Amino acid sequence: MSKSTDAKIADQIKPILSWILFALGLATIIYPRFSGHPLFPAYQYGNLTRFPWWQIPFVYLFSYATRAWGALLFAFTLGGLLVAFLPRERMKKAMSSGKVSAYFLAAALAPVLTVCSCAMIPIFGGLLISGVGLGPAITFLLMAPASNILALIFTFDLISWKIMVFRVVFSFFGAMAIGWIVSRTRAGKKVEEEYAGIEPLHAEDGRVFTFQEKSARSASEAWDLAQKVLGFLTIGVLVISYVEAYIPPTIVAKYLTGVRGVILGAVIGVPTYTPTLVEIFLIKAMLNIGMEPSAALAFLIGAPMASLPSMLAVSRVVGWKVVLQYAVLAVFVAAAAGFAYLAFVVTL
Repeated sequence: MSKSTDAKIADQIKPILSWILFALGLATIIYPRFSGHPLFPAYQYGNLTRFPWWQIPFVYLFSYATRAWGALLFAFTLGGLLVAFLPRERMKKAMSSGKVSAYFLAAALAPVLTVCSCAMIPIFGGLLISGVGLGPAITFLLMAPASNILALIFTFDLISWKIMVFRVVFSFFGAMAIGWIVSRTRAGKKVEEEYAGIEPLHAEDGRVFTFQEKSARSASEAWDLAQKVLGFLTIGVLVISYVEAYIPPTIVAKYLTGVRGVILGAVIGVPTYTPTLVEIFLIKAMLNIGMEPSAALAFLIGAPMASLPSMLAVSRVVGWKVVLQYAVLAVFVAAAAGFAYLAFVVTL
């Protein structure tokens, strides 16, 4: 078979494969919601401390991969599709950082995606490349993991409706405020200018692309996003493995009371990464051993918005200055939510 024939076959398979992978990733997210069990089995490691110290990162990474590969596949392919199919100039006009409506739209649409903070990164990158302003893109990046629909339902069901209400309100307005502030900093404006000036891998060059051509292009864009993000994401997950292994929840819960508890609840979310929905079960267990609701609320907002693995990966997309800015602001929003709860509600 000639090289030209191989190239033609590859060109035909590429757009089909792009949609197949997207559908597979989507299925791994939707199927468990109806069946009650995952589409593919995930490795459960039990207690990490039963493994030798040098095995812990590999065990944790393997477990993470078996749980998160579907969500990441969905996220990367969706990011590629956003770049390929969203009209760049139209998105620049409708979703610029200068439009208040763009922030509300981003915050309102984000909860539909039930993905963790790490899976949001390629979608965030796809939005930026497709012409969305940095402010609305950050709003989307923070709101989706902090208050997606399933996270809110589980918070209501397992913890309390009061925590759920505070969580969605502070996440919604907090994500918009953070996006707006960061987009107006010097570092934010620089990043926005850079993305406004770049072209996707396959620029539109004035002609109309067919559905097949856009589908093939989405695969290339998805792969480019994966190359930027996966390395740093892996490093972050490896670091977190030791945090989970050697910091007992009982010790943490002991100090998560009162004003100190709120501050710690907001801050420890940064190194304590948990996949989406897992943070609810973690907090439920910690509440049972003495953690106060106000500290729990601060954790439930701060952890999804500013986890270490996601920040490492996002830094590859927008640089460390922007990452540190939104992370610090996220901790403040989480703490503000906790203090508001402590002042007006106190109990579950």
